[in-house]
This record gives sequence, C-alpha cells and structure tokens, in this order.
Amino acid sequence: MRMTRYLAGCGLAALLAACGGGGGGGAPSGGLPLSGGGNAPPQAEVAVAATMSNKTLAGADVRSGSYRVYAANGTQQALSVDFDTGSYTMTDNLGVAESGSFSEDFTEPGTYVFASSRVTAVANTARFRVAADAIVGAFPFQTAYSSPAAYAVQPFVAARSFLTTAAQLDGTYNRFGVTRSPGGPDSQMLAMRISGGGTLLEFCFDNAIYKIDLCPAASKRTYTVAAGTDDAWVATNTANANETANFRMARIGGQNVYLSAGLSTTPAVQFLRIALPESPNWPTTRGLGASTEGSWGSNLIDTANSVRTATNPDGSYGILALSVGGTFSSQPEGIRLVNASGTRKYYAMQNGLLSVVVGTRNPNTQGYVQINLIDTGTAPDARNGRYKVYAANGSRQTLALNMDSLRYEMTDDTGATASGSFTADSAEAGSFVFDSSRIASPVNTARFRLAADTVVGAFPFAVAQVTPASYAVRPFVASRALVKAQAELDGVYNRLGINLTAASADSSITQIQVANGGTTLYLCNDSVVYRIDNCPAASVRTYAVSAGPTVDTWHIVNVANPADNGNFGIARIGGDNVYLSAGIVPSTPTTSVFRIGLPERATWPGIAARGGATNGSWGGTSIGAAGYARTQVLPDGTAATRSATLVTMGLNGPVNMRLASFSGPEMHFASQGSKVFAMVGSRNPATGGALEIGLID
Repeated sequence: MRMTRYLAGCGLAALLAACGGGGGGGAPSGGLPLSGGGNAPPQAEVAVAATMSNKTLAGADVRSGSYRVYAANGTQQALSVDFDTGSYTMTDNLGVAESGSFSEDFTEPGTYVFASSRVTAVANTARFRVAADAIVGAFPFQTAYSSPAAYAVQPFVAARSFLTTAAQLDGTYNRFGVTRSPGGPDSQMLAMRISGGGTLLEFCFDNAIYKIDLCPAASKRTYTVAAGTDDAWVATNTANANETANFRMARIGGQNVYLSAGLSTTPAVQFLRIALPESPNWPTTRGLGASTEGSWGSNLIDTANSVRTATNPDGSYGILALSVGGTFSSQPEGIRLVNASGTRKYYAMQNGLLSVVVGTRNPNTQGYVQINLIDTGTAPDARNGRYKVYAANGSRQTLALNMDSLRYEMTDDTGATASGSFTADSAEAGSFVFDSSRIASPVNTARFRLAADTVVGAFPFAVAQVTPASYAVRPFVASRALVKAQAELDGVYNRLGINLTAASADSSITQIQVANGGTTLYLCNDSVVYRIDNCPAASVRTYAVSAGPTVDTWHIVNVANPADNGNFGIARIGGDNVYLSAGIVPSTPTTSVFRIGLPERATWPGIAARGGATNGSWGGTSIGAAGYARTQVLPDGTAATRSATLVTMGLNGPVNMRLASFSGPEMHFASQGSKVFAMVGSRNPATGGALEIGLID
C-alpha cells in the first residue's frame, strides 16, 4: 500500500500466464470481482532456482543455514545466513552472489538489516525477520528485465523445510500472485485445491474469486501432480501435456505454504505465487514485512481495519488506515477485500504466521504485494523508531528510540553516533532522562518528552563552531511526520531562531509566509517585528521554494540574491505545521543557525510546557494571557524560577507572538502552537542566542 505522510493476475500462478482473480468494483453474485479480468491462453513456465547447499550450518544458532528464496521480482534464489558471524550471501537464479553483513535494528528487535552496496536510497529498508525454518524480508533484487541491471528493495519469503510426501499436499488454498513483464506488472488472486493424496491440482480461473467448490465448470482447470527433483512437485495440465510447472510446499508455522516463482518465455513473464490454506478464521494480527513499493513496516489487520505503519526508501514515515470488508457466500472465507470504497483496492489473506496483501488488477495497484511475518509476541511501543532532529546547535541529526528497551542512538550528519540508555524521570511524569558519557556536569538536564510522531527535548550536542569538540545540553525538536507535498507547506509562521559562531550568539525574530502552493516564501526583514501583511515593502524578501535534498526538506533561494539560500522542513505536530531549519551558513565567521516557526493564529490560550533551553536548563513553563513563569534546573544544580510580563505585538505585529519583559534589560519573544512553545531572546548582548523550546502538556 502506498505510504504517504498520512498514511498509502496474469497467470496460473506457478503454471501459466492466464489472468484471474482480484478486482475493483462491487462483487457479482458469483464471487469477488476482478478488474480487467479474463483468461489468457495457457503456457508453460520454467522455475529457475539458484543452487542451494546445506540447509543448516554447524554453529550455536539454529537459525543459521541456507534457505530457498521466493522473491517478488519473480525469481528463486538462495539465501545463506550465519547468525554467529552476522553475515549473509544471496545467490540469484543466474548464480550471481551478493554477500555482506546484517545487524539487528534495535528500534525493532527481531528485525535484521541487510548491509548491501545495492541499497542507495535514503533509508535502508532491506530487512528480514525469522521464524522456525523460514525468513520473511526484503532485499535489493535486480529489477525484472532491467538492462543494465538495476536494483530495488523487494519482498521475499524463504523456507528450508518442504514437504516430500504427496499425501501431505492435500488441502484447499487461496493463492495470490504478481507478475513482472516488459509490458508492466499484474496481480492474481484465486482459489486452488490439491486432493487425491497429492495427485490432483485444481484452479479456478475466472473474472471473480470463487470458492473452489463453486467454481464454474468452464473456469476450472485440472492438473496431475507428480514428484519432481529437489523437493519440487510437477503439475501437468490434463488437457495439455505441454503445460507443466514446478512448485514447492513449505512448512511454515505448522501449516502448508505453496510457493512458486520463475520465468515464462512466451510472452516474457517473471512471477511469484504464494498460497495459504483456506480458513474461516480471521484473527487480529500484527505482521512485519515489506512491500513492492520498497517500504518496511507493520500491518495491523482485523475484521474491520488494516493499518500499515511503515518507513519508505526515501526516509519518510507514514500510517495508512484502510477498511477491511466481509465475505460473500461464494467467495473463499480466507480472503478479504481491503479499501473497497477507495480507488486503490487490495486483497488480504493470512494464516498463523504469514499475512499477504496483493493489489487488485487495476492500473494503480496491480503488481503490488506485501508479505509480512506475523509477530505473535507483545506489540512494541508505537513510539519506537527514528526521528529527524533539528537541534539548537544548528545541526541535523537522527534520533532512534526504543521505548521498550529504553535505548537511544543520536546520529549526526557525519554518521557519528552517540548511544546509551534512558530512564523515566520519577519526578516528572512523561519525561525521560538521557544517559550520556558526554555529560560531566553535577546535574543531568538532558531529557525528552513525546507527542504523536514528535520528540521535544535537550541533548548534549557538540557546541557550535568550537574546536576541539566540546558538548553542552541544548534543546531540539524531532519529527517523523514531515510534509512531503509542496502545496501543504502554505501558511503564516512566527519564526524564532538563533545564530551561533565560536565567539558570539545572536537571535532572529520575524514572521514569514509560505504561499502559492508552497512555491514562494516571503520574509519580513526589518528591525521591527511586523505581521507579514503589514511589513514595509522595502523589507519584504521573496524566496523561491523548490524540492530540497531529501523528500521532506525544501530549498529556498532569494530571488534578488541567490547567495541567500537554505533548506527547511515542515513538521506536522499536534495538527499544526511547524517550520524547522538547522544548518551552517558559510559566512565569516562561520555561523550555525537554528529556526523554528509556529503557526500564526488568533488565540493565545493558557498552557503548561516542559522543555530545555540553551542555558542548559530543563524545566516547566506556565503561560497565561499576560504572564510567563518558568521553574528550571541548570546543569550546575542551581534551581530558579523566572517570570516575565507578556504584552502583545501591537496592531502591526504578529497575533500569535508576545514580547516577554523580564527584570532589567532582558527581553524575549514567545510564540506557541497546539503542542510546541518557543521563546527566543531579543537581539542584544544580554539575551541574543537564548532559546527555549517546550512540549505543551
């Protein structure tokens, strides 16, 4: 299913390239519908498999060994994994091997990440999970019919335990499949049955998905089954002895799983077929796996909903919730239609250990397949994962969190990682304390709090522009829900920021507007803080906005001065768009900058927030109509309460901004969103560069 920020066949599967099963509109009385259905002439298919040696490896880990791989690019391959050395070799059907290492993703225990030079995307979604004698995952396989060879992360299912006794094949199954051809991809969904002690195979090829017992006589095709070589079975069409094909029956999770993949030459088609036993049972399950769109994530499915939560190759993260339909009396009970009222429809099936989703035979879904290994353990904390960090030291980093194991990794843009544990703050519910060897102060003020897809906190980052590196606790905002659609950038933002050199700090306070479908940014560059619509014409800077270096960043260029340019992101936090930017300006001296922009709005509610500040403190802040109060603890252990008077910005100033007046010369500017509060010092030596960011309770 296609993932966004919100969260989105041909052939007798193993036997021929006929079209059957799966579709679009309402179901006819005979069964579930197809779209663009119809049966193509039968043809022989050749299943070309890579050579597989031993099934198990000598060693301490029973998971190690060799597995037969059935891949979504329509090939059979061989995977050898060694969990004692953390190494693998994937050998394709032509004998070409790709070897490397793998490691466990600590944010998702039980998921292992393939290291491969073939993966060039922002996020490495080549991963796998293991069950007894089976592996389900995704690997950068060669794209079907690509020349020169191109690679894309695609799903696979692999097994090493196969039935060799014919009578054990018997059963009624639902089979999903996808094909790859020079003319484009396609999908397939149908019912099948093996009977007669494993000697007879029947398929229902029709423009609807029928139970095998209700299949119209003209749509049923029959094949004899005999033992082949190397655990395979050979099916031969009783009406056409030239039509033969191979399949294997794996044992996965105590059930039979039909697997076939290979090549048809007339016309050219590469195919994958998976069949699971027919069953009226449809439990609530949570599977983890990959899709042909390259995403990796979880799919929670029950009788009413399917919720896919995944990371895409471009590094974006999303959640897609779709409805799950019921069954008709004439259709297999083990197949459900997903998103029946939407334009992108799918079919789903599952057994005790596998769940498979395939796209209907429509142009926008055909050829899609998602293969998941069902997780029978306790579901992990939904907040686990990776967040893109905008830090007040002017850096972009990645924060990986595992809320179950209480571990984190903070990785900067050079790949350097600071890792450790964190603990719940017993004195402040909802706050967590980072443990870090970088902290040498008497009191550890490095903490964080979470909201949906958002982390706000403070961490011991490298002090901006200081050599050799030293560290100090500074605030940050992290998100995994950044806007990808340019038209959704539009809005008016109160932008607060700081500029840091090795010797000094300064502040930035202004209002900006992103307009014209996200293509233009206007900034009021004036010594007075104006609303953008009241900004003097001479002070308005206009920037062109275009796609940035990653899918969820945006590049701006001053139309009058191209040297004035940079990148920003828009995070979705508490239903708001929040502008974020961090980076280095190649000025003299070199300057690190951070910006946060909160949406302009008419209301100024009373709030309570908790967060960090550039003085290294962590504390709680209360905001009222006319007052600010913060109780904080500094790294040296000093505890203090600060208060200020808040006044509006006047008739020409931003509505969602307040001037905060402390005792003496201190003045700050504050703004708030539905979940984030920010305040920055005014542009004078006493307060320049002072920044506070809090997550609103």
